[in-house]
Amino acid sequence: MSNIAKRGKGMKPKLRTINEEDLNKLLEKDGLLFTSKDLAKMLGVTEGALRKQRSKNRSIFKFSKLNGRVYYPADMIMETIHNNLQQGNLR
Repeated sequence: MSNIAKRGKGMKPKLRTINEEDLNKLLEKDGLLFTSKDLAKMLGVTEGALRKQRSKNRSIFKFSKLNGRVYYPADMIMETIHNNLQQGNLR
């Protein structure tokens, strides 16, 4: 029985927290992050539409999930939009 009690010890991941100053430096260095609400407003779609795309692995935008919140890097959004531009056809 003592073997079972010891089995889970030491299995917890070591969490390192980041202070607000380091977070601000990181954001300044790597750029701006948008929430789902921000991106939905920019694109003129609902947050539900973005959520559905993420859940079905059909989102063209790269994102990160931190503490249950979804963030989109602004520079990647612009890059994705430019990479997906299509030429219009004249009639």
